[in-house]
Amino acid sequence: MKVFVSWSGEVSHEVAKAMKDWLPNVIQAVDVFLSSDDIAKGSHWFHELSSVLDECEFGILCLTRDNCSAPWILYEAGALGKRFEEAGIVPLLIDLKATDLSGPLAQFNATLLDREEIEKLVTVINDQLGAAQLTEKQLQHAFALHWPDLETAVKQAAKKASAGSDQFLYDVFLSTPMAAFSTDKAYQSSRAQFKKIFDALKQNCGLSVYWAAEKIESISDFDTLDVSVLDDLKALQLSRQFVLVYPEKLVTSALFEAGFALALNRFSHYFVRDRDHLPFLMREIPGSNPHVRIHTHQDWKDYDDLAEKMVRYKLKWFGKQT
Repeated sequence: MKVFVSWSGEVSHEVAKAMKDWLPNVIQAVDVFLSSDDIAKGSHWFHELSSVLDECEFGILCLTRDNCSAPWILYEAGALGKRFEEAGIVPLLIDLKATDLSGPLAQFNATLLDREEIEKLVTVINDQLGAAQLTEKQLQHAFALHWPDLETAVKQAAKKASAGSDQFLYDVFLSTPMAAFSTDKAYQSSRAQFKKIFDALKQNCGLSVYWAAEKIESISDFDTLDVSVLDDLKALQLSRQFVLVYPEKLVTSALFEAGFALALNRFSHYFVRDRDHLPFLMREIPGSNPHVRIHTHQDWKDYDDLAEKMVRYKLKWFGKQT
C-alpha cells in the first residue's frame, strides 16, 4: 500500500522523513512516498506529484502551527480527499492539539505525536492491508522494536518546533514600494492605499505587522527617520510570513525583500495588478515553491477589496484567528 506523507516547513519535513524511514520497518507492505526524496530532479514535478496522489491509499499530513494553513498542505489534503472512500487522511499534530485545527483539516481524525497515538495510527494502516496485514502480535512486536527510533526523531522535531514558535516577533512583514515614487504627492497617495492593507492585517486580523512605511508619512521623512535596510532585513528575519504589495512595475527594494523572504523560506503572498510586472524569475516561483502565491487583478479589484479579502481569508492565508 502506498502512503503519502505531506509536509511543509523544516520541522514538518523532519517528521515526514522520519516517518518515511520508520513506517516500512514496522509494516513491510507499506511504501511511503515523500516528495523531497521520491521525485527525480529534472522531472515534471507537478505532474508526477499529481499522479502519485491519485495512487495513494493513505495520507499523513505532518502539521505544525506554522503550516496548518499553508496552501500546499491544503492542496495535498484536498487531492487525497477526492478519493476519500479509498484513502484515509490523518493529520499528524507536531506542536498542535486537535482543537487548534480549523477549516477543511478539522474534519479529519487527527493523531498526536506520542507512542499511544502513533500505535493507533499504525494499527489503522495495517487494518487496510487485507491479506498482507500483520497479525496483532506481529504488529505489536514490530512497533515495540522500532518505536525508540521514531521517538528520538519526533522528540527532536517537537523540541525544535517549540523553540521555533518563540523566534518570531511579527506575524507578517508587509513590503510596499517606498522610495520608488518621484513626488511626495504620489508617495502619500500610494501610502494611503497601502495603509488600508496594514490596518486590515493589524486591526481586523489581529496580526502583529512590521511595515517600514508606518511612520514615514512623506518622502521628506526618509531624511529625518533612521530607516535602514539592515533594520528591515532584521525585522523580516523575525517575521513569520511575508506580504508584498506591488501595484505597478517599479524599481524598488521591495523586490529585494521578496528575495530575502524566499531565502528564509517564509510563506509569501505577492499582490500585483499584473503578473508580468514581476521579474521573470519571481513569476515562475510558485511553480516550484509551494510557499509562494501570486494574486493578480483577477483576485482583487482595489485596495478596499483587498483589505476585505485579507480579513475574509485570514485563516487560509495567515493561519491566525483574532
